[in-house]
Amino acid sequence: MKSYDVILASGAEHLKESFQEEGCRVFTSALNYDRRRLFPNADIYAKLEDISELSNRRVVIIQSCTGSGPAENEPYTTSDRVVELLLLLDLLSRPVVVQEVEHKCYECKPISPPSRVEVVLTFQPFALQDKAFRTGEAVSGRWAIEAIAKSCNKIWVVNPHAPDSLDWVAELREKQHYETIDVIPDLVRFAEKQFGFKDVVLVTPDEGAQERYKIAGFGKHRKNSFKVDLHGNIDVEGKEVIVVDDLTKSGSTLVKAADRLRNQGAADVGMAVAHVLPLMERGEELLEELLENARGMIVTTNTIHTEIFGDKNPHLTYNIVKTLVKYL
Repeated sequence: MKSYDVILASGAEHLKESFQEEGCRVFTSALNYDRRRLFPNADIYAKLEDISELSNRRVVIIQSCTGSGPAENEPYTTSDRVVELLLLLDLLSRPVVVQEVEHKCYECKPISPPSRVEVVLTFQPFALQDKAFRTGEAVSGRWAIEAIAKSCNKIWVVNPHAPDSLDWVAELREKQHYETIDVIPDLVRFAEKQFGFKDVVLVTPDEGAQERYKIAGFGKHRKNSFKVDLHGNIDVEGKEVIVVDDLTKSGSTLVKAADRLRNQGAADVGMAVAHVLPLMERGEELLEELLENARGMIVTTNTIHTEIFGDKNPHLTYNIVKTLVKYL
């Protein structure tokens, strides 16, 4: 058995079997009396039935902080995921055993909390708003991470969109409250095996990814959430190339980068993206189109539970648990 226990919040329950195979004790949040986590008025419910087993243990809560897609049973929003996580952290900070001594009269007995509580965010909450882009904007990504950090000993984030150059990220790092988990090296090796590539060139589709991964890439100008223009040239003549990115919603940037690389002489092009994000509208239709436009040459992780990759194309999906246990 591992030296730590794992609590899977709603966005990470699909990882249960994998963590158990790694020798972890796994706990999940219980359901309410409607057998759901969302009440009819959309309030979120959180409960750990076996909380006494976590006393004086190192506990790691795993959560994917993005909205749910068709692969999940309930329509969670990003806000739901964050609040659920904060509720779990709160109940771990002051756990009690409750007994009903008579009708509607309850006795609460405090028990020892875990010795240490850490959080792994397989997907960063409010990832696209990690700084203010216009006057008066709320920096929701910063708020969420800082709120979570105040309630636990440490946060681990899998390939966050927020770069280390942001002041608030640097401050959390200095306090040793924040650390990133980079799945890209493992994902690239998975991609090489899947695509049959031998000696690959890694390319990123935009400046942000170049800053994060320190590899060559294109310049990008975004017209809106779905349309981008790329510019620049890379020496890829006759080479096998993998386009690396941290996040995609529709894959438009990845596909344009792959087309541009082929036009510049690449022998073959595959894609490796840490997170695929199913949007609220059109469900996973855009991800299905991405798979088709990528000619099947795309791999991702299961940080976010999707039908297209996790359920229907598991051979294209790297299991994030393999990387998480190495860090934890």
